[in-house]
Amino acid sequence: MSIIPSAVFQVDLAAVEFNYRHAHTIAGKATEIAAVVKSDAYGLGLTSVAKALSHAGCNLFFVANLDEALSLRSAGLNARIVVFSGDVVKSRDVYREANLVAVVNSREDLVGIADATAPAPYFLNVETGFSRFGLNIDGLQDLKASGVFQNNPPSCIFSHLACSDNAHDLTNKQQRDRFIAAAKMFPEASRSLSASAGLWLGRAYHFDIARIGSALYGLNNARIYPNPLRSVARLRAPLVDIRNVPHRQAVGYGATFRTRRDTCLGIVGIGYKHGLPWACANKLNVKIGQYIAPVVGRISMEYTTVDLTDVPEFARERGGAVDFLYDDFGIDELAAAAGVNSQEVAIRLGASCPRDYPERAIEWGAVASMVGRRGSDTGSVIEKVA
Repeated sequence: MSIIPSAVFQVDLAAVEFNYRHAHTIAGKATEIAAVVKSDAYGLGLTSVAKALSHAGCNLFFVANLDEALSLRSAGLNARIVVFSGDVVKSRDVYREANLVAVVNSREDLVGIADATAPAPYFLNVETGFSRFGLNIDGLQDLKASGVFQNNPPSCIFSHLACSDNAHDLTNKQQRDRFIAAAKMFPEASRSLSASAGLWLGRAYHFDIARIGSALYGLNNARIYPNPLRSVARLRAPLVDIRNVPHRQAVGYGATFRTRRDTCLGIVGIGYKHGLPWACANKLNVKIGQYIAPVVGRISMEYTTVDLTDVPEFARERGGAVDFLYDDFGIDELAAAAGVNSQEVAIRLGASCPRDYPERAIEWGAVASMVGRRGSDTGSVIEKVA
């Protein structure tokens, strides 16, 4: 018997490019769209996503740390790369040699930049009400008066909105007012306040640079309906077994589902090991070709059970593809069903499943035959094929 492939997380890079251009349309010509590709581009693949966005015209990228920045440089990305978190003092030479832009999050970072022999570009993070990183405005005024910025002022002032996914939250205006007050101290610096959900707060929040992450990947943080963003991800897994069980038969751990009729069950090769949330039990519908089938029973480590009774027999095929993310059911919907965060779902699926990029992918059946020849290392097969 040939070995069938594992679950595969497919990423539509053309949709990522579309969402980037759509963000440009919303923000307007005066605002540069920067791509946030931190945490492996939210699980979608750092270098693949960055290259696609560069192809779409993006010239400014934000990454989580130096490792991600250096990976992009090694992949040949020549755009500006801003590093959210890194030891600015100890890694000063690395920033310079790789032509990277540091984010100054603290007084210590700032002193390290100021003491550098040669001025280096940096983004200054200002705390306006998020309470995570950044210099508060009072401290910033003292530092400004001390002359520490005289020889090397920031190239950009930025902050982060806490409640931009709720346009009616007064916190947004409070943070914007504080941000404007801080930015006035550096009239030559660019300004950046909004991330993805902030796009829909209006031009008053866009300033010079909008840092877009979730929206690039089709995640609708701002809950705009109908969603103007294109779905980027598709999740497929193989049907590994089919069995018939009688009426009132328990299915899975804890017997959280019992059959209500003589039932045809399909066992699908995906579980919480692959990043499918355990809390999805009895809450999802999957797609098999054009047919819908409900998930029944608990999600286990490597398998999920679906009710195939209403799926025509010709459509039930061992090794066939079962779609958990599809056109009408994306990451947002899966996250809502599980009661978790969309970004968390994307990152877990991307980290746990082999990734595939449709425009360079081969057919599901061909992947199955290749895996059968090479063994169970599905991830390396798909990456090599891609």
